[in-house]
Amino acid sequence: MIRRVRPLLFALATACLMPGIAGAQSASPAVSPSAGPGSTAPGAVPAPPVQRRSAPDCTAPDRYLNPKNPLRRSAEAVRNSKRLRVLVFSSVRTPAISDAVETKRYPAALTPALKGRYPGVDVTVANQIEQRAGISESLKGLRGALAAKPYDLVIWQLGSTDVLSGTDMNLFEDKLSRGIAEIRARQADPIIMSMQYSPRTDFMFDPAPYVQYMRWTVKTEGAGLFNRYDIMRYWVEDGIFDLSELQPGASIFEDVHHCVGELLARYIANGIAAPETQ
Repeated sequence: MIRRVRPLLFALATACLMPGIAGAQSASPAVSPSAGPGSTAPGAVPAPPVQRRSAPDCTAPDRYLNPKNPLRRSAEAVRNSKRLRVLVFSSVRTPAISDAVETKRYPAALTPALKGRYPGVDVTVANQIEQRAGISESLKGLRGALAAKPYDLVIWQLGSTDVLSGTDMNLFEDKLSRGIAEIRARQADPIIMSMQYSPRTDFMFDPAPYVQYMRWTVKTEGAGLFNRYDIMRYWVEDGIFDLSELQPGASIFEDVHHCVGELLARYIANGIAAPETQ
């Protein structure tokens, strides 16, 4: 019985950890092959113009947006080379993500948010996803990405798969420390991003110990921690986003990721502007 229940819990948790993907993937309306852009079938009522949704109110306490350690290498790149090369390396539990969904995830929002803060700076954000990867597999993929191209800033998102799989905590801490060291060895600033918060999965799996190990490890290693888990929990508890439904709509998925990208850009800007980097 346990063997059957565990995969079902994994499947449910996977769906909950990536809310709105199904809705986002099917959000594009079907277009008749015979109808050109802007055309209307005979006798049909023209569709009303698409109303652009207003941007969500992306708020979070300052304690989540001010790095404990300055982003020195990023600051040097912006100040001296007028560039900022960012790698977002994500370890996710989900299967392949479509291009349509990828344009709505937080790395897509991070790019314009950073460019808006640094006019005249060549900002590039590379996004690489490691599917179904725990921290051991993620570290291998991260090494390959770091060897392939130089970066000034590396954002390493991880934890969801480890929570669901029950990765040993000592192993998790060891691999996390190694990853931070390897990012630094490539002359880049490391930022660790925690997993998403979901009120629908916390009763099945407890991410708190992994988040605590992230806090402790980045403090010991002097790295950055963008605590997405605590930020999203704050949103839920403060009524900013309602993530309690089993299948929240695609608009919530997009709004949440938009806010993550905006707040991540603010976190990075605060780390670059820290007095120690001047």
